[in-house]
Amino acid sequence: MNATMTGHDDGMSEADRRRELGGFLRARREALSPAAAGLHGGGARRRTPGLRREEVAQLGGLSVTWYTWIEQGRREVSVSAAALNRLAGALRLDRAGWAYLFELAGRRDPDAGAAEDEAVPAAVLAAVAAIACPAYLLDRCWTARAWNSAAARLFAG
Repeated sequence: MNATMTGHDDGMSEADRRRELGGFLRARREALSPAAAGLHGGGARRRTPGLRREEVAQLGGLSVTWYTWIEQGRREVSVSAAALNRLAGALRLDRAGWAYLFELAGRRDPDAGAAEDEAVPAAVLAAVAAIACPAYLLDRCWTARAWNSAAARLFAG
C-alpha cells in the first residue's frame, strides 16, 4: 500500500509514515506518567520514562507484541480504527493528537465526521460575531466553523 492508496499525497512513503507513527506513539508513551494514565503501584524504580509498552498495551486492549510492532513500524502490521481509538484514549491524546494519530496510520477516524455534520448553534455564531477582535471557532478536527469580520479581514486580507 503506498501513500496514494491511503489517501495521502504529501510525498511521505509508507515506511516513513510507519516510522513517524512509531515515533509519535513512543514520544506520547514516554511523556505520560503512570499516575496520569490512572495506573497505581508506580512506586518501584522505573528504568523507562513515562509508561512502559506493556502498560500502554494493557490500557489500549492490545497485546504487548502487537503494540510493540506498531511502535517499531513493522510493515506487516495494519492497525484498525477501533485499535487506534483505544490507543488514543490510553495515551490521553487531545483532539489534535487524536487526528494526527489517524493521519499517520493512514486511517479515517469514524467519529471525525460527526462534528462536521452538527450545525453550530445560532447563539455560538452570535457570540463569535460579537467579539471585537479577530475570533474564530474550530471544531474537534481543527476545521474553522465560524469567524467574525475582524478574523476575515486578518486572515483573508
